[in-house]
Order: sequence, then C-alpha cells, then structure tokens
Amino acid sequence: MTERQPPEGAAPAPAAPALRASDADRHRAAELLRDAAGDGRLGLDELDDRLERVYAAKTHAEIAPVVADLGPLEPARATDTGPLVLETRSGSVKQNGHWLVPRQITARCTSGNVTIDFTEADCPHGEVLVEASATSGNVTVIVPRGWAVRIESAQVGMGNIKN
Repeated sequence: MTERQPPEGAAPAPAAPALRASDADRHRAAELLRDAAGDGRLGLDELDDRLERVYAAKTHAEIAPVVADLGPLEPARATDTGPLVLETRSGSVKQNGHWLVPRQITARCTSGNVTIDFTEADCPHGEVLVEASATSGNVTVIVPRGWAVRIESAQVGMGNIKN
C-alpha cells in the first residue's frame, strides 16, 4: 500500500503522522470532507467511504491520505465557549446550522419544543453533555452519522423518550 504525499508547497500536517489522532482531529477531517461534498468536489458515495475511513483512523497517518487532495486541515480552534442554555415555556427554540458546540448544553421546556441539531455543527469535543428536561413538551436532539447517543437517566411526565 502506498501513501499519498501532499502536493508540493502544501502546508505540513498539524501533527506528526505517527501520532495517535484525537476525536477533534477526526471531526476536523470529517468537516473538510463534508465541505468538499457540499462544494461538489466529492460525490455522496465517496463522502461515505472517506468518512468511514476517517472515523476508523487511529493515527494522523491514516487520516492524511483521506483528505490530502482537499487541502490542509485547519488547526483546532479555541473551544472554551461556556455552557449553552436553551429554554422555553410554550414556544420553540432551535439550535441548528453551522455553530460551535460547547462541552455542556442544557435544554429545558415546559410545554414547548427544543431542537438541537448537530448535523452541521463544529464539535471539537469527544463528548458533549446534554442535560434535557421537558414537562409536557419535547426535546429533540439530531446527530450526524457516526455519532453515538447515550441516555444515562430519564424521567417522563406526559411525553416520550426515544433513543
């Protein structure tokens, strides 16, 4: 198996290839792939194939050839944004589109709806804590392919909880 070399004059990788990749490294590579698909540089089948390879990668050397033809990976950005609180009594609150995910999110609703959509979000963390409560409303969390959701405890009044 041969490894692709970056084009001449390209910026060097942000970390040594033999080093273990972090979840943030994999997420940055996945974001680069999604941007390339959005620009029409990758088809959906190729995007799926490359995303599988990126999320399975253990080292930078395994990630580099998957994204080498798309440009350099951006270095990690500052991520200490503090907790996000989404709260409503009877209306609807949505967090969606392109946004930077903090480590902790609190979602509360009495009889309204709170939606947290991570599909276009930039999430540099390996784990995000979402504390959700709903009296008779709904809290909906939408995650992209490859993410895992774990419910550690749950209570229901007049609603539903599904995983």
